[in-house]
Amino acid sequence: MLKRAVGFILIISVGLFYSCKDKKDKDSDKVDFNKGALLENVSGNIIVPALAQFNGEVSDLKSSFVTFKNDPTNVNLEVMKSHWKASYLTWQTVKIFDFGPVRLNGFKSATGTYPVDTAKVQANMTNGAYNLATISNLDAIGLNALDYLFYKSNALSEFQNTPAYMQYAEDVIGKLYNETQTVVNGWNSYQSTFNASTGTSSTSAFSEFVNEFNRDYELAKTAKIGIPIGKANLGLVKPEYVEARFSGISFELLIESIKALKATYNGNSFINGANGIGFSNYLVHLEKINLDDLINQKFNIIQSKAEGFSVTLETAINDPSMQNQLDELYLHLQQQVVNIKTDMTSAFGVLITYQDNDGD
Repeated sequence: MLKRAVGFILIISVGLFYSCKDKKDKDSDKVDFNKGALLENVSGNIIVPALAQFNGEVSDLKSSFVTFKNDPTNVNLEVMKSHWKASYLTWQTVKIFDFGPVRLNGFKSATGTYPVDTAKVQANMTNGAYNLATISNLDAIGLNALDYLFYKSNALSEFQNTPAYMQYAEDVIGKLYNETQTVVNGWNSYQSTFNASTGTSSTSAFSEFVNEFNRDYELAKTAKIGIPIGKANLGLVKPEYVEARFSGISFELLIESIKALKATYNGNSFINGANGIGFSNYLVHLEKINLDDLINQKFNIIQSKAEGFSVTLETAINDPSMQNQLDELYLHLQQQVVNIKTDMTSAFGVLITYQDNDGD
């Protein structure tokens, strides 16, 4: 009886030994995800090329302004507008990365704050003694100040007949150009630091990247759509908060923003869209394939819904027949927040550290 008991114990012990050994072998076979390769791809194939293109477009904008200043015709104004628009579309990628040199130089707020305070712009031009570097002028500079200066109904006449108007545009463009140069140069030295900072602490580059990706998405949801259509204001629509209101390209900017976020999520090259390592790969590595599929599907739906509008956002807001269409777009924008801000960041072990006030 004793022998049988001992034998039974030995069998169990051997079974447990091989079971534990098998589990240990399987665990050792797992390879940690290479976040360094993800950051190298994002910086080398998305951030730096996007900044370089933005720099080139802002340089073209500055050059076209010089031509226009010397010969203020409608033809030259249209050329200047085309460079402004190209810059603004590329900005939709650059603005995602509000850390490192972008944050250090306050570049996102100085370049992309909207809506423009037209009264402040006019007061600055009238008074002449303005300092565009002050925080109080954030809503009187950048791409949206140029939207107002280039596209207001009597813009050409103002440029031709009001020296202060021409000077203000020159100062805004000059500031944008100089700050772009500073950020581009800053990334030349910051890139290696970014690539090596793969931890999940709040100060790591990876954590900052995850946070700013989410924050930029939420700004697209809330500022580009939610506030203007009344979803963040107890149902009160605010067409005066529409981005690029004077040119009417708000939907184009939203579409480009969503495309940029999706491409960044998938790690696709800014230049040619080639596949690279992104958040998508990390989720697949973590066996979150369904979540990865859901995020990509939702990006596609949002883009399709935004592309379904053939009028400006302000026109859509003022057209009751388009209310449901706007509501659907916002609903899908809102649903994606849970996918990326809650589920994706949780899977990555990253803590969201920024504050938002729209209740998701």
